Amino acid sequence: MNRTIITFIVVSLLGLITIQVGLLNIGLRMEKEKYTKEIDAVLYSIKSHLYTDTELSQQIAKLQIDLDEKGMLTADSLPEQTLRAIDTLLKEQLAKRGISADFSFALTDTKNQLLLTSGAFNAETFPLHRHTVRFGSLVEVFCGCNILLHFNQTNLYAYLFGQLAYLLIPSLLFLLIIVGGFSFLIYNTNRQKRLLNIKNDFINNLTHELKTPVFSISLLTKVFRERLKLNQTDKLEEYIGLMETENQKLKGHIDKVLELASLENGKYSLQKEDCDLHGLINEAVKEVALKIDTAQGHLVKNFQAIKGHLLLDRVHFKNVIQNLLDNAIKYSNGQPNIAISTSNTKEKLVIAVSDKGIGIAPEHHRHLFDKFYRVTTGNLHNIKGFGLGLSYVKYIVEAHGGAIRVQSKEAEGTTFIMEFPVA
Repeated sequence: MNRTIITFIVVSLLGLITIQVGLLNIGLRMEKEKYTKEIDAVLYSIKSHLYTDTELSQQIAKLQIDLDEKGMLTADSLPEQTLRAIDTLLKEQLAKRGISADFSFALTDTKNQLLLTSGAFNAETFPLHRHTVRFGSLVEVFCGCNILLHFNQTNLYAYLFGQLAYLLIPSLLFLLIIVGGFSFLIYNTNRQKRLLNIKNDFINNLTHELKTPVFSISLLTKVFRERLKLNQTDKLEEYIGLMETENQKLKGHIDKVLELASLENGKYSLQKEDCDLHGLINEAVKEVALKIDTAQGHLVKNFQAIKGHLLLDRVHFKNVIQNLLDNAIKYSNGQPNIAISTSNTKEKLVIAVSDKGIGIAPEHHRHLFDKFYRVTTGNLHNIKGFGLGLSYVKYIVEAHGGAIRVQSKEAEGTTFIMEFPVA
């Protein structure tokens, strides 16, 4: 994706976030103003109630009288009863206005001397005079004093955010959708770019591989015709043999591409039959033995699986083993040192093909089985191939109900592990 477009979208997102934060701030201020008016109305209602509630007014006044006379509140002062009465009044008035949040309160004189506090009161955090009302009328008559009720909402901003949830939640949700969509767009664009590069590499590689036998056949045909004109037939048989060899190479390249395409399109059905896995592996090893000998390498077989029979497509499964052995030969550093082993776990049959070659860096592991993907670090780009072998292997293994994974480190070799369920 063009960097200018990405920058434009990022700036737009930041602008949108800034606007949302600004609107949220305005909403909080408005909600806080509304809340302040509601609390002031609640406190005024409490004050009005005391104009007629003679008993509660006397109890509140007695708190101040006892504190002045005795220096402390006693049971005769009825602090618990007074506390419950004020708490009940506050809850009733708050409920009438739809406010259902935790709160604390305190009664003080005009010098801020505490007379009575609720259970949730905390002297260090309680903001005196934020929401305050002075009891007048009967309370002043009974004690000749001024008593103030102070109110505080616990977790005020949590309450305010809760009141704005109908705006906040959709805003966050749509913002996350936009950010998620943008992130997916970048990811998908980069993925498409990577796939395009891989496809281009594949096409270039395939074109090169196809050109070689085509050029050879063309050259041999030209020489063949010249020899015929000159009646020089001594090497014609040899030329025909070479042409057949190059033709087989050409056919092999084409078949590799078409075979995987037909498998993925579901146009080919596996012909499964009960097979002795160890016997099938031995057949595959025989067919690559010449390559191993030519490279002066050696292969070790370690068959420990007791349950060694599976329902397999003989042709395709032998191709899987040969593909893995071919990779072990190609990517060996010097003389191939290969091991193939089988074993049983509780419910699975495990096949491992290992080499002590150049290995594969961890960042390539998750792409190894992607179609057309080829590792292009180190010396690996010097080795011919279309990036189809491991994709084919994975497809066939999974078509047999199995799974395949890789264990590898650079310069330490590679192990491909296949697991199949057994009865």
